[in-house]
Amino acid sequence: MIKAFADLHIHIGQSLDGKAVKITASRSLTLPNILHYAREVKGLSMVGIIDAHSRGVRQDFQTMISGGQLKPLEGGGYQFANLTVIPGIEQELSLGEGNAHMLAYFPTLEHMECYIQAINPKVKNWQLSSQKAYVQVEDWLSAVALGDGIWLPAHAFTPHKGIYGNCCKSMLDVLPGLPPALEIGLSADRQMAKSLSELEHVTLFSNSDAHSLPKIAREYNLLELTESSFTGLAKLVYRKQGQVIANYGLPPRVGKYHRTYCLVCEKIVSGEPPLLSCPQCGSSKVVTGVLDRLASIADRPLSFSSDSRYIYQVPLSDLPGVGPKLYKRLLNTFGTEMAVLHEASREELVSLAGEKVAEWILGSRTGKLIFQAGGGGVYGRVVDILSP
Repeated sequence: MIKAFADLHIHIGQSLDGKAVKITASRSLTLPNILHYAREVKGLSMVGIIDAHSRGVRQDFQTMISGGQLKPLEGGGYQFANLTVIPGIEQELSLGEGNAHMLAYFPTLEHMECYIQAINPKVKNWQLSSQKAYVQVEDWLSAVALGDGIWLPAHAFTPHKGIYGNCCKSMLDVLPGLPPALEIGLSADRQMAKSLSELEHVTLFSNSDAHSLPKIAREYNLLELTESSFTGLAKLVYRKQGQVIANYGLPPRVGKYHRTYCLVCEKIVSGEPPLLSCPQCGSSKVVTGVLDRLASIADRPLSFSSDSRYIYQVPLSDLPGVGPKLYKRLLNTFGTEMAVLHEASREELVSLAGEKVAEWILGSRTGKLIFQAGGGGVYGRVVDILSP
């Protein structure tokens, strides 16, 4: 068995022909830039390239394969130096009360092509990201199966296209069966997911959903795999071999949809969840927070106790005192962000960054940071650190 740091939800901003892919993503998010940044700066071992369905992105893959930068792996996926690359797609489907984003991953571009051909007439634009497929969910799942793919709901609890946040109280109400895995998404964590009994045996991932290079690995996973390939990932997802050792993610309070936001008062509501309307003005014109939505649909007590498999961690660039110059010095000294966050000793950090910044980094490593809550599309932030 091998261990791998993995971020399985990274978007492409544009293909190398200059055409947009993810409209809301940075144009610096090209395939070569992502692979270099994920490996050299972040120190990841595996990435899921969402938007590998895009015509332009598929051509970028082929160009890098022809040039020898990407090499097909026997178990599926591609190798970029010591980084495993899994091609994937985010597709929007109509489910129950609303629309949800779903993720699917495939062994190769050829397998992705089988999926594309199966639903090609039902998607309007194969260049752009996160396009809606005008198909029944059963037909979508059949298309994924034709490509030998694996699938899971994306950012499941968020009010924006999350299956729980926007479509249903139980996935069995809108799907023919439970998915093998689920992406927790920002504003929630493994402890919160435990409040839904149907997730008891569903593999849980935390991914960045990165829309810019610096956001890669703002959430990620430590995986134990039989091999670093699509086959290894599939065995883990279906609980045959391997496991998610730990999720590393932003504390839910930092997520921009953690609490309900009143569109009339233009502020985050406060009070015991669930708050599905504004307690101050009484308006129901709100963006329902993840915590409040979960509290309203949970069939188990909502737990806020710690879970050793979900580690609250903040990216280096989001910590107070870590500006661009210090960030660069940390990477020059320790190699990658993973090395700083997981390996650098207190003495090394103090020597390079000073006592206070070292405490911020170690506080992030050990879950001792204090945060102001986010909501309504505004992220929370670090405001203090627990005293020893």
